Amino acid sequence: MARKPKIIVFGAGGHAKVVLDVLDQMGSYVVVGLLDDSAQLHGTTRWGYKVCGGRDQFATLQRRGITRLFVALGDNRRRQFVFEEAGKAGFELVSAIHPSAQIGGRVTIGAGSLLVAGTVVNVDSMIGENVIINTGATVDHDCRVGPHAHLSPGVHLAGGVVVGELTHIGIGAVVLPNLTIGRACVVGAGAVVRESVPDGAVVAGNPARPLRESEENRGT
Repeated sequence: MARKPKIIVFGAGGHAKVVLDVLDQMGSYVVVGLLDDSAQLHGTTRWGYKVCGGRDQFATLQRRGITRLFVALGDNRRRQFVFEEAGKAGFELVSAIHPSAQIGGRVTIGAGSLLVAGTVVNVDSMIGENVIINTGATVDHDCRVGPHAHLSPGVHLAGGVVVGELTHIGIGAVVLPNLTIGRACVVGAGAVVRESVPDGAVVAGNPARPLRESEENRGT
């Protein structure tokens, strides 16, 4: 029987705990440890895995033959940064898909993306690189979710929705059909989005209304 490939997980917070469970449920990899740029975590053990260091360990891991990595950071901007740095370092950025996820025909899922328990991605949808589709979120037919976006638990996208890169949609939000949510937006928890949202906007409520410019957008 062929040995399972080894993988390192970048992140040692609560989101990493979820990622580790998904990888365990998949049964496709052997997790050899965690990385995190928080020096206070180095050398500690989290959920049975040692935190081996931060990005400074990339070259060492490559020499040890560990060439697969998953970025387990919930913050979109940090996740994008580490994802890109790991790619430059030569790691294969794998996707993690819980066995309970339901994926329709002709769906594409980009490298490094996460589909947690109970997620649904329906026919002809496209999920970009390094995206989080969190617990119980649903993406209906013909949707497009851009790189480094995060759909929180219980989010529901109706058919034909476009979500821009780096956008965060809060827990339980609903987006009506054929709308576009722009780049680096934030949609508040429980919002009902009835109109398209421009780049960089923060919206909340039912119906969702603009509040301010997002921190993500100001950081560009």
